[in-house]
Amino acid sequence: MKQAADKKGRTPARLRASVFPPAVRVYWNTAPDNFKEAAVLTAIVCLCALATRLRAKYVYDPLQPHALLLQLLVLGEPGSGKSFTRPIVSQLMRLLKQMDREEKRKEQAYADMKRTASKNKTLPEEPVTCCRMLQTITRAKLVKRADMFIRRYGEPLTFFFFNEELATMTESNKRAFADLNTLDRLAYDLGAEYGSDTLSDASYNADVDIIYCSLFCGTDNALAEYINKRAIEGGNCTRKILTRIDEDALGEDAPVFRSQTPEERKEVEEAVNLLMRETYTDDQRLQPEQMVDMEWIDPVVRKWCNEQRQLVIKTGSRAHNCFYKRSSVSAWRMATLLYHLWGEQEEARKKVISFYRFMAQYILDGLLAQWGKEYDQLHKHDDDASAPKVSLYDQMPQRFSRDQLNEICAKQGLSPGRVFLGKWRKARLIYQPDEAEEIYEKNYPKQ
Repeated sequence: MKQAADKKGRTPARLRASVFPPAVRVYWNTAPDNFKEAAVLTAIVCLCALATRLRAKYVYDPLQPHALLLQLLVLGEPGSGKSFTRPIVSQLMRLLKQMDREEKRKEQAYADMKRTASKNKTLPEEPVTCCRMLQTITRAKLVKRADMFIRRYGEPLTFFFFNEELATMTESNKRAFADLNTLDRLAYDLGAEYGSDTLSDASYNADVDIIYCSLFCGTDNALAEYINKRAIEGGNCTRKILTRIDEDALGEDAPVFRSQTPEERKEVEEAVNLLMRETYTDDQRLQPEQMVDMEWIDPVVRKWCNEQRQLVIKTGSRAHNCFYKRSSVSAWRMATLLYHLWGEQEEARKKVISFYRFMAQYILDGLLAQWGKEYDQLHKHDDDASAPKVSLYDQMPQRFSRDQLNEICAKQGLSPGRVFLGKWRKARLIYQPDEAEEIYEKNYPKQ
């Protein structure tokens, strides 16, 4: 017999501007309706890349602090307006890009000197340069750039990987693209090292911790090449955050973003300057890591994850079971950034909680819609089988027998009913009535 259903908190249909700190709220307020979520997600990914010295401890991973690492995919048809990301990136990453230009000038000056110097001349050591803005890059160059952080600072820094056309990455260099699939998995977590050791003198060999925030824009066809069957099975897809801008685009006028007011530009500038000051000292040394206390949100994270586990137990969906965990991590990392930008004030916690719950569900829904069915099909051979389209638990009557459950499982090609019974009992979703209760119900049936 089923237990009485608990009341669940519902995720609001849409976020409100008030949950965002002022520097992020700017992008919500200036974006047209269909672009609001995509605009704030773009801004948050940029700000997380700038916040490379922030750390926090996740409730399910208390031993290893997390860096705020995110991988965002903006999806839309050709001409749907994906280029809105460019001015946001330009504004937020302007200071970092200036620093990169100065570092690349040093590299170019050394390359020119090396090319024009006579063979007998002793050259100075190659400068240790630190560039963090990436578009496309070879594996060897990325390893070298990551190793430069260690040589100069002794610690890794977050790269920012931005490409307006995902197709250019999947078409231009198949070898580098294959490496990117591996790097995507490692770059999501602080401390997951990537090792390179080859015979080629032209390569660059080192064991490095490559971490990055990425922002790629593309179409569904480009996404299918990027996240192929191997990437779905290997877990690449679980690290992604998907946001679509073309769901209501058919027949719509071109989107128009409102210009920022001077006050709004000032809010953004102050947030960027804060994160840059927390990364570099005035003499360009590295600031110490800064821990953000997020223990107060742990009960909220546990509650949301428990809600998802209940749904997994009811449906038997492996995709849901896999996707909700990283959806929670990504949403929690964003919430950490927002809390920090709020000044880590206690009165902002309710807003951050509201954002976390919305965003965790938003990310999960996007992953399930894009890859849930395929993920379940890839794992269909496993013992506890694929997920039915409708929750198996919800298909059962209030009172059912083992034979009834086995019959439905057989019809839908699911595992034997005992698999689900064990999970449902453990989760206290069902119970077996005792003999006295059965006799009473038989003699006094409900009218």
